[in-house]
Amino acid sequence: MTRHHRLACTLAALLLAGAAHAQGGAAAVMTVEVFANSAMLVTPEPSPALPYQLKVYRLDAMRNIEAAINQNLPQTEAEAQQWIAANEARIRRQVQPQVESAAQGLTLAANYRLSRIPAIVINRKTVVYGITDVQQALELARRQPGGKP
Repeated sequence: MTRHHRLACTLAALLLAGAAHAQGGAAAVMTVEVFANSAMLVTPEPSPALPYQLKVYRLDAMRNIEAAINQNLPQTEAEAQQWIAANEARIRRQVQPQVESAAQGLTLAANYRLSRIPAIVINRKTVVYGITDVQQALELARRQPGGKP
């Protein structure tokens, strides 16, 4: 093996190792959880194309669900009871996933001891407050001392 060939192989190995390290750094982010209210725009939206699992929790969702149901209720108690009896199954089907997500978000926010929203939790340990842009939060987390994600 010539010296030139050894140098080329060494350079190729270094480049491959650098690429693998860069991919490993990007792959280190596995989960991102955003805690916000419904008035806050979160970017990007959850998508299977993202390199991490993104979950958005709207902490005011229970209040919004209740308001939406109450908006459709007739004014008198008797009519409201009839309307609920006639629509209960449909309402349960429609709101069950929203209620479950809202309850899970509230539970997680308490477990993470989040002090305010918006908050973005990366890999269930790093918290970035005050922004709803996930890419910006990932960059800020990388710049923190020990900057992993």
